[in-house]
Amino acid sequence: MISKSRFQKYFPFLYYLGELLLMLFVLEIMLFLTYTTWTSLHTVFIAFWFLVSLLFRSHVLGRGIRNRKLIKSTFESLFFFSGFAAIMNVLFLNLQFQLITLGSAVLLFYFLMLTYRLFVNFILGRYRAYGGNILKCMIVGVNSHGLDLYNEILKYPELGYRTKGIYGFKKKFSKEKLNIPFLGKVIELSDDIFKNYDMIFFSEKLSSKAQLYLLSKADEFNLKANVIPDLVEYDFNNFFISKIESVPFININKLPLDSLYNKFLKRTFDIIFSFLISIFFLSWMIPIFGLIIKIFSKGPIFFIQNREGYKGVFFKCIKFRTMVVNSDSDSKWADDNDKRLTTIGKFLRLTALDEMPQFINVLLGEMSVVGPRPHPINLNKEYVSKINMFNKRHRFKPGITGLAQSKGFSGFITGLNDMRDRVKMDVFYFKNWSLTLDFKIILITAYKMVSNLSLKS
Repeated sequence: MISKSRFQKYFPFLYYLGELLLMLFVLEIMLFLTYTTWTSLHTVFIAFWFLVSLLFRSHVLGRGIRNRKLIKSTFESLFFFSGFAAIMNVLFLNLQFQLITLGSAVLLFYFLMLTYRLFVNFILGRYRAYGGNILKCMIVGVNSHGLDLYNEILKYPELGYRTKGIYGFKKKFSKEKLNIPFLGKVIELSDDIFKNYDMIFFSEKLSSKAQLYLLSKADEFNLKANVIPDLVEYDFNNFFISKIESVPFININKLPLDSLYNKFLKRTFDIIFSFLISIFFLSWMIPIFGLIIKIFSKGPIFFIQNREGYKGVFFKCIKFRTMVVNSDSDSKWADDNDKRLTTIGKFLRLTALDEMPQFINVLLGEMSVVGPRPHPINLNKEYVSKINMFNKRHRFKPGITGLAQSKGFSGFITGLNDMRDRVKMDVFYFKNWSLTLDFKIILITAYKMVSNLSLKS
């Protein structure tokens, strides 16, 4: 079975590849019917379709997306696309087509696009029904909320949710009376049990103490937390809540980057930006700086250290080596006047140019251009138990630069308040993420780097 992470990594690419092939097929039919050849205008035509699809979000195929909603959003984007293209043709292009030829191409495009999306949505449902791309759910609350959700998950396996039973908070229940697997008391569970889940659902009927405990566990292990509200019969389309069939739930700690659409935008930007940096900067920085580093001290060009990244997974963070080779790099934190710094190393560190090789980490998918800075493992261990929501900074990928760095919360950690301020900035960034915010942080970082370069030169 394909793992969930691999599915999320490759599915968007394959989905858009399918739409691209469909577009190319329709255009080839059009070219054949009109006895014309391919031009750059056809490339613009394809790019514009994908832009419209993104704007209308008609490409979204998530859990529980009804065919009715999918058909509606697809037709909205199709009508806008064809209408706008027709207006542009009348105003600027003045391309001439026979009505029957144009009508045939449009109908074919509408039919194939709608059929393709419905087919993919159907395949996704079947794939999840048979155990692919599933989310493991912890249900807490032995009451009508928990029981209803458990039954709905069993009833609709195509949604991709899975659960083995229900947990209580403190009370113990009889399995025979419930007729549903009772998995025990949450308060007695080990950390390893929480790590096996992707999300927590808990009843609003639980005490405030119980809900706070579950939220703290969700933040500690980077699980999505959802509360099942005690609501009367409302039209839930008027509320910012989600449903698993007939059971509504409110997502409490959902963040902008939980959206697959936003993740796709951020990852696309990361790849393009890092590729350009690698071509125009790393291509000459690595040989030149590498030679100078070698001249000033013995040892490797790069300093590679384990850092804690997405959901606590360790990765090899790459930097230009700025110090003499020593055995204290994992235990002794450096400042800008550290005696271990070489002459070129001090320059690289003060100008932040030592971080440039991390664009390789971005291309490898281990980091993002913008996000919380990845700390050495021992530094995280020192503060994880001292600062509230510390682990929340690992909910998404770490970055080469971040909001904390752009606001001046960077460098040597002198105490608890320094780290607390940095974590606050990191959490604020995740709560308010947008591509515009990323651009702003990059511009501020670039300005500071240029300023530092001018001061050191």
